[in-house]
Amino acid sequence: MASKPNIRSIRFSDDLAELINRQVGKSFNEKFENLITRCVWELPQKEEELKRLQEQISLKRKQLYDLEDAIQKLRQMERDIKYLRQSLDGVMKRAETVVKAAEEDLMYL
Repeated sequence: MASKPNIRSIRFSDDLAELINRQVGKSFNEKFENLITRCVWELPQKEEELKRLQEQISLKRKQLYDLEDAIQKLRQMERDIKYLRQSLDGVMKRAETVVKAAEEDLMYL
């Protein structure tokens, strides 16, 4: 076992004591050392992972906004097409009326 020449006395809250006690280890000192070691070694990796995840979230959020924008444009196009179809149907009905009238006029010639 490594020598431990550093002896310190510190005061901390009950919440921190509970946090230390929840760590892996046989004694309070071992649990405290494990907590500090994990924070020193794992925290930078977790922060880097968090940064990557936040970047992915930003990218996905932008993709979602782009998709929502495309959907809105498609819906507007659909409304425009329906309006044009109704207009075309009206024009076709008027054209049929004109053609029938012209055919009737031709029959009497």
